[in-house]
Amino acid sequence: MFYLIITIVLGINLAWYLISDYWLRHDLKNYPIARKYTRIALVLWMLIIFIPIISATLGLGNPLESGPWLWTSALYLWIGAILLWMLGMGIVAITIWGFKYYNKYFNNKEQQNEENLNNHLSRRQFVKLGLVATPPLIVSGASVATFFDKKNLNVRIIDLPVVNLPPDLEGYTITHLSDTHVGILTGRERIENIVQTANQLKSNITVITGDILDNNFDYMPDLIDFIGELKAEQGVYLCIGNHDKIYDANKWVNTVRNAGFNLLLDESTIIDTGSTPIKLLGIDFSYSELQDLKNIRRAVEYTNTPGNSLKLLLTHHPHAFDAAVQANIPVTLAGHTHGGQLALRMGEDYELFNAGNYLFRYVGGIYKKEGNSLFVHRGSGDWFPLRAGVPTEVVQLRLVAQS
Repeated sequence: MFYLIITIVLGINLAWYLISDYWLRHDLKNYPIARKYTRIALVLWMLIIFIPIISATLGLGNPLESGPWLWTSALYLWIGAILLWMLGMGIVAITIWGFKYYNKYFNNKEQQNEENLNNHLSRRQFVKLGLVATPPLIVSGASVATFFDKKNLNVRIIDLPVVNLPPDLEGYTITHLSDTHVGILTGRERIENIVQTANQLKSNITVITGDILDNNFDYMPDLIDFIGELKAEQGVYLCIGNHDKIYDANKWVNTVRNAGFNLLLDESTIIDTGSTPIKLLGIDFSYSELQDLKNIRRAVEYTNTPGNSLKLLLTHHPHAFDAAVQANIPVTLAGHTHGGQLALRMGEDYELFNAGNYLFRYVGGIYKKEGNSLFVHRGSGDWFPLRAGVPTEVVQLRLVAQS
């Protein structure tokens, strides 16, 4: 499967290069200097893209792991962009060829003089050159933007209303992290920033709601260091996400548990707060609401429930909230959505557009249903190096009684 994907990616890139080079040679033939340097730029761009792919495929190592972050960002963005752009180039090319043959066979008028002038680009040539130049320019610009934005880690302190909250838990604090995606894009520097920021909040507990690892098990030592450096008065607790399971779910679970961390996998634990206890539950990742409900019930039964305890659920996918409502779990914390990743905002509370709304019922922030509360985290790290309007965050939740 890996080599099939690599072959497809390389094939699409090669097709883009050949089409682009043909257009440059053909449409800039009257501009030899411009043609020379644009073709050189095209070759250099392809080398930037191809070197890490070919190197990793041949087993020579991945230069992105130690290379500049901009290089990594450009490659990730390019692979996504080029798939869409090839479709666009194909549509434009078919349209251009259609008009060309229409004019040739059905239009008896002579072509306009501007098509034959040697010192002007025709509209058709200009469109094609734009198609060649736009993807590298957009990807380069986006990479530069993400480079400067990746150090912006928002700290949000949020009151989370809870129905029938025991008075002695009023103001109880939870540092919530999620979707750190420890790996190429969330490296040691960003991890240390997350740890330092989280520890400075000095919450009662710290939780991570999944996707702690991106997908490469080589970064597990960094993940172990990351979790081990987190501090909270009453403990640090985790649940698993879909990215944590990509490489080898059992190996990931065993590694985390052997390190002595509090991973809740369809399990629960009782947190002694000094007053009203909290029954903290964590469930396995699932796309099925029916499976979520089974997992929650299994977690509830894992430990005896003190009569006055507050139940709080950790889940990666926010859609598990619907199952939590059925199971009468007052508070659910989730991640997974990255807040939609791309959003157009006017202030903190008003969105004109959010890509996550087309994928998820719960995208980011606080949701209420039948008296139960959900908070969806926007993510502390990245698996894809492009965010707009949805910065990474470290959140401190303060439990407050819902009036």
